[in-house]
Amino acid sequence: MSDMRRTPAEALAPADLVDRMIGLTIELGAIIARETEALRSRNREELADLQPEKIRLANEYALDVQSVQIRKELIDRAPADRVARLKAGMVELDRLLILNGEALAAARSVSEGLIRMVANAMSEKAAPALGYGANAAAPRRPATVAGSGSLTLDARV
Repeated sequence: MSDMRRTPAEALAPADLVDRMIGLTIELGAIIARETEALRSRNREELADLQPEKIRLANEYALDVQSVQIRKELIDRAPADRVARLKAGMVELDRLLILNGEALAAARSVSEGLIRMVANAMSEKAAPALGYGANAAAPRRPATVAGSGSLTLDARV
């Protein structure tokens, strides 16, 4: 896919379109697997490096899938063995995406936990001390209340 201009799905022969989709599925699956491993190993640099290629492949894949969904005749004359290979590749890509989603959810959960811990620490530090002397204590707040700290957590991805 080094060609800067992408041939529209409608302009390809059915076998060529299926072959292109197989290639995209394999390449995208490999990138997703590498991203999942980078998430698990907390390798932020590799995650950042993978994003441009992942976005490009995902967009090309989505365009082809959308074209085939709209016009199924684009691949109906492709050899059955190639279509079967494409379907198997799509099943494998779905499996890799599920694993990737689980790794993303785990990373997000850890990040949210750290942010909550920092926000709680900030609000405890900002709470006024009650009483006088060395035994003065800050009032305890329930763990579920975030307090009035300036940190906020946006759970959207």
